[in-house]
Amino acid sequence: METSKDSKNAKSRNKNQQNPSRMNFRLASEVKARVARAAALAGQDLTEFAVTALSEKADETIEKHESVFLSRSDFNYFLSVLDGKADPEPSERSLAAAEKYRRGKRKGARFNLAD
Repeated sequence: METSKDSKNAKSRNKNQQNPSRMNFRLASEVKARVARAAALAGQDLTEFAVTALSEKADETIEKHESVFLSRSDFNYFLSVLDGKADPEPSERSLAAAEKYRRGKRKGARFNLAD
């Protein structure tokens, strides 16, 4: 017989998996054993743990690549350019970086730019 707690967990799983998609991949047995152990320690089943870990890592990676971090001096220079107090002419290094970006080359990444 299904308990109230089981019913809540089932509803929660269904809510979180409204349009589930499938991923299939193989792991070394040692990796799977570590993941299974970590899942047990976290009180999750293997699928819940894997989905959570993949989602968190994806969020970290996206945030890292969508954020710009500046040193204090670079930030102050940026603000002074916005205020019109500094020469906004790009350096040779900046121009070279922009050209590489336009060509779509960045340490293994490809950029598809619309012209």
